[in-house]
Amino acid sequence: MTTCEEIQELLEKSEIENFKYELKSSRILKNDNWKDKLAKEFVAFANRTGGKVIIGLQDEGTFDGEADYDINALKGDIDNIIHNKISPIINYNFEFLKCEGGDLTIITIEKKKDIPYAYIVKREGAEIKSRIYYIRTPHGKRLVSDSQLENLFSEKKGIKIQSPKETKLDIQLIKEYLDMIKTLHFSPKNLIPMLNRIHNQFIKISHKEDFTDNELDIFINYVEIVNNYILNKNNDLKKIILGTIRLFVLKPKFSEIIKSGNYHNFKKLYESGYNNNEITLILYTCGYFKRISTEIYKAIDQKDTDLLDIYINLLVSTKIEENKYDIIKNLRIKIENLKFDTDVNLINKIESITSCLESYQ
Repeated sequence: MTTCEEIQELLEKSEIENFKYELKSSRILKNDNWKDKLAKEFVAFANRTGGKVIIGLQDEGTFDGEADYDINALKGDIDNIIHNKISPIINYNFEFLKCEGGDLTIITIEKKKDIPYAYIVKREGAEIKSRIYYIRTPHGKRLVSDSQLENLFSEKKGIKIQSPKETKLDIQLIKEYLDMIKTLHFSPKNLIPMLNRIHNQFIKISHKEDFTDNELDIFINYVEIVNNYILNKNNDLKKIILGTIRLFVLKPKFSEIIKSGNYHNFKKLYESGYNNNEITLILYTCGYFKRISTEIYKAIDQKDTDLLDIYINLLVSTKIEENKYDIIKNLRIKIENLKFDTDVNLINKIESITSCLESYQ
């Protein structure tokens, strides 16, 4: 049970919103999409440690005052959100407090006990057609990456995820493979297993933020050698190279190495018609796309849902430096011009992009 004293202690902290608390002004209840916003917050808390959404407090901790909404109606709406906008159903507790500063509604969300929770984007009857996963961070909610989602499901199965810190990069092994690749002429069939072993070695340090000079040097060596194979006709060969580069492209030191060593060949590959999640993220990080929103609008106009999936993955992986409110506004205009009976899949993709943008803090 939450008390006014607990709330007061929270307000005295320097950072009020964190892993455990999300403050919402009661004004949110007047927004058209308030139920969707709260559903996403509930999902994010449940997939992490659980937490409390407090309605009646503004971000800086100021009370709204006396509640101007129907408490019983809100309780029914919250229950409706839990049962109809989230899968599976979350365990929660609804409380209403009258504190000295004002009235508060508190929804306490329990941590997941089984499979991860998802926000339901679209359903047809009992069948869920589209869903999105969120997780709580110290700065709010954000979409779950593919690797995080795999971990969330693995936790359910009781699988122990090995900590990357327990492993060490075998620089000598990578060096020997790279020397062989450089001096001998391997066919793609023989080259792919070697690059896979190098990739598995690099995974061991992909979680790090600080790298040794030896680690940077061996990656520079890798970038120089594989650059000759980026335009190879063998798609499996390209995929493993792109997958390895993808591990590090969001890290500043490595992105500069990639930009100086591989950018031109990646650009040629992309402009030849080759496109997937990895190369789009790599080129975006290297500055190829001036405005990713322009590319999204083009894909919508062409009704290219496969390409939109790639841009959704990009938005999950990194935060774009554009005005999200302008993009969301334009996306809603795009939806208005589509036909709900024939463009359902396209509309779902646009809604997923909107959800990605809304998750940015």
